[in-house]
Amino acid sequence: MSTLTSLLFRHANKFHSIRQFHVTSRAFQERYYTKKHEWVQILDNKKEVRIGISEFAQSALGDVVYCELPSIGAKFKRDDAFATLESVKAVAECFMPIDGEISSTNEKLKTQADLINKSPYENGWLVQAKIDENNRNDIGKVLMNEKKYQEFLEKNKQSGDH
Repeated sequence: MSTLTSLLFRHANKFHSIRQFHVTSRAFQERYYTKKHEWVQILDNKKEVRIGISEFAQSALGDVVYCELPSIGAKFKRDDAFATLESVKAVAECFMPIDGEISSTNEKLKTQADLINKSPYENGWLVQAKIDENNRNDIGKVLMNEKKYQEFLEKNKQSGDH
């Protein structure tokens, strides 16, 4: 290799681009759904889940004006009512999609219940719950993934039964 080529090669390596593209795992976390339109998302620590209502549910409910959330430490079994949402149209109960102990509630909803309508998956989540390993492993078996939930909505849209 000539001296000039060697010099250019060293300078090219010295000034190579160091741009990096980073995507957090949160963007790829899958949600699971119930037939009653609650969703569950396993959090990064794998011991907790975040729970809320689906886009379909918030749309059907209308403008949410108040929500009653459970106390931290409360334990619920799957299908137990854990929260109440009041909208301009109706009052609806939310049912626990999986057994768990409430570890956190979305405090923003006390003063901004409309976050449930504006952002049901990001800012309008309802609670976080601690779950055990057996429940975590069963989520995919007892709940619908995104694709199955969309199929469920389509099927039931035709029959008018939600």
